[in-house]
Amino acid sequence: MKSQQRRFFNLIKYKEALSKMKKAIPNRTLKEEKIKSVKSLGRVLAENIIAKKALPDHDFAAMDGYAVKTKDIQNASKNNPIELNSIGELYPPDHPTKVAIEEFEATYVACGAPIPSGADAVVKVEFTRRDKEKIIIMKQIEKNRNIAKIGEDIKKNEIVLSKGRIIRPQDIGLLVAMNLEFVSVIKKPKVAIISVGDELSKPFGIPSNKIVNNNAYIISSLVEYFNAEPIIMGIAKDKIDSIEHMIRTSLEKADIIITIAGCSVGLKDYVPDVIKKIGDPGIIFHGISLSAGKGSGVAVAKEKPIIMLPGHVGSTVATFYLLVTPILNMQLGLGFCDLLPNIRGLLAEKVTAKPAIDLVLPVKVYKQLDKYRIVPLKKHPSILKNLTEANGYAFVPAGTEKKKNEIIDVKIFGGLEFFNIVS
Repeated sequence: MKSQQRRFFNLIKYKEALSKMKKAIPNRTLKEEKIKSVKSLGRVLAENIIAKKALPDHDFAAMDGYAVKTKDIQNASKNNPIELNSIGELYPPDHPTKVAIEEFEATYVACGAPIPSGADAVVKVEFTRRDKEKIIIMKQIEKNRNIAKIGEDIKKNEIVLSKGRIIRPQDIGLLVAMNLEFVSVIKKPKVAIISVGDELSKPFGIPSNKIVNNNAYIISSLVEYFNAEPIIMGIAKDKIDSIEHMIRTSLEKADIIITIAGCSVGLKDYVPDVIKKIGDPGIIFHGISLSAGKGSGVAVAKEKPIIMLPGHVGSTVATFYLLVTPILNMQLGLGFCDLLPNIRGLLAEKVTAKPAIDLVLPVKVYKQLDKYRIVPLKKHPSILKNLTEANGYAFVPAGTEKKKNEIIDVKIFGGLEFFNIVS
C-alpha cells in the first residue's frame, strides 16, 4: 500500500513551530512522588522546603580556640599578653553543655563545640599560649568572632529550597542536615520511543542485511538525561498496521511519544498518515525550515504529544534538542524551554546558511588561551562520528553568513559536555 500523504512539506520557521507546540500541547497534570532525599539528585522539587528549626540550632565554635569574654582581653597583643584561667575543654558531642565561664576565665573549644555560657567570642589557638593552668591571650577580638550563631545558616520557618528547583548535590546535603529523609518531587514523564524501518535490527548479533537500531538508544539516553523515563517500544515495520499498533500501545503506556524515521516524503513514510487516523487535533505541523530535521513534526493525539524525528542520526539528535526538550521541561513544571547552557566563542571558519533554511550546525567547542573556539562539523547528518565529536550546536539564520573569528552563540548539549571542552 502506498502512503497517502502529500509529497511535500509545508515548511515553517522554528519559532513558529515552538509557538504552535506551546499552544497545542496540553499541560500535563504534574504528579508527585515521595522519594529518599539522598536519591533525589536531578529531580524537580514538588514542594517548598521549610525549615522546622534553625540551623545551627545552637551557638558553636567555628574553629579550634578558646571561648572568652571579650571585655577580659581588651588591648591584648604579643606585647601585652593577658592571662586567663583555663577551666576545661569542650568538643562537639558535649552539646548541650552546662559549662559557664566567669571573669578572666577561658574554655578550650574544638571546632563545632558548644559555646559555654558567658563567652562571647573564640580566640584562635594560634593567638594563644598555654602555661600550666593559665591561657595567655595575645590578640584582642570583637564580640561573636569565630562563633557560628543560632540561625546563621537557616532561620526557623524560612523557605530554604523552593518548589520547582532542580535538586543539586549541595541541596541534598542541606536536606540531610535538616533531617529530611524523604522529599516530594515531580514524577518523571514517561516517554515511549518507536523506531520505524524494515531495515532495522536490535543491537548485538545484527544480521548482515540489517542496520543496528542505535538511534533509539541515543534518544533513550537523552530522555533519561533530561529527567524523564524512557520506554523503548521496539521497531515498527514499514507498514501502517505495525506503526499504528505501536503508537496506540505507546499512548496507553506513556505521556510523550517519539517516533524515529518514517516521517519524510518516501513511499513508505507512513507515520504522519497513521497519526491522522488516531485522534484529534492530530498533526500540528510537519516540516521545519531547518538544515537538520526538515522532515520533523509534532502532533497531539489523546491529549499527548507525538514528536516525529527524522532517521539520520544528526537530524534525530538535533530535533530532539529543538523540539523534545521544551516539552519535557514543560511536563516537569520547568517551563517551555530547553534550559541548555549557552556560551560564546570565536568561529574557526566561515559559515553560510542557505536562503530560506536556518542552519542548525553541530560544532566542536574547545578552550584556547582562555577563549572558546568554535569548530563547525559539516559532515552529512548520517555520520555518527561527526555527532560524537560535537558538544553543542550553533543556530545560523537563513541567508546569513558568519565570518571566521566572528563571535557566535552556541548551545551546549548539557553540563557533561564541559568535561570535553579542554584547553
